[in-house]
Amino acid sequence: MSSRQEVYRILIAGDEELGFSFCAKSLDRDLIDPRTVARESLESEWPKDEWTKHITVSHYGLIATLELDLELHGPWVWELYETLEPRDYFRRFAGLVLCANPMRETLPSELSNLMEMINLHVGQPLPTAMVVDRSKKLLKGQTEALRNIAETLNVPIFFIHLKTGENIDKALKNVATRIFVKEHFVQSE
Repeated sequence: MSSRQEVYRILIAGDEELGFSFCAKSLDRDLIDPRTVARESLESEWPKDEWTKHITVSHYGLIATLELDLELHGPWVWELYETLEPRDYFRRFAGLVLCANPMRETLPSELSNLMEMINLHVGQPLPTAMVVDRSKKLLKGQTEALRNIAETLNVPIFFIHLKTGENIDKALKNVATRIFVKEHFVQSE
C-alpha cells in the first residue's frame, strides 16, 4: 500500500444542484435531503464549491489512496477568469464528473460543448464520468437517451441515488482509478 497520499482536483460540472448534492452526499452518507442543502447554498452569491474525498484504488496489485478535491463549476467561477485564463483554470483538474439533468432539452449539446472546451484548454481528454440522479423519476425513454448521450461522449454513466448515496462512491472511484492508471501506468510506457 502506498503511504504517500496523492491529491487530484476533480471538476464537478453540468447541473449545479445535482453537482452540489453529489459532493455533499459523497462526504455525508447520513445527509437525508442533499438537494435542499444544495438549493439553499446555491442561493448565495458564493456557495460552498469545494469538498475533499478520499478514495482507495487498486490496479495490477498497486493500492493507493487518492485525495480528490471536488470543485463545483458554476457561474461564480467566471470571476476567477479575471485572474486566470480559461486554459489555466481547466488545467488544474485531473478528472471530470458531468452532472446530467435529463429534463434539459439541450443536454447533449451542453455536455458535448463542455467536454470539448475542457479538452481544448487541457490539451487532452480528462478521465470523465456522467452521473444522473435516480431519486427523481425518469420519464419513459430518458434512461435510454441518457445512455446514448454517454455512449456518444464515450464516458461511463452512473445512475446515482441521492437519497441513499447509491453509486456515488462507485462513480468517484471510476474516475479516480482512471486518473491513477493514467498517472502511473500510461506515463511509464
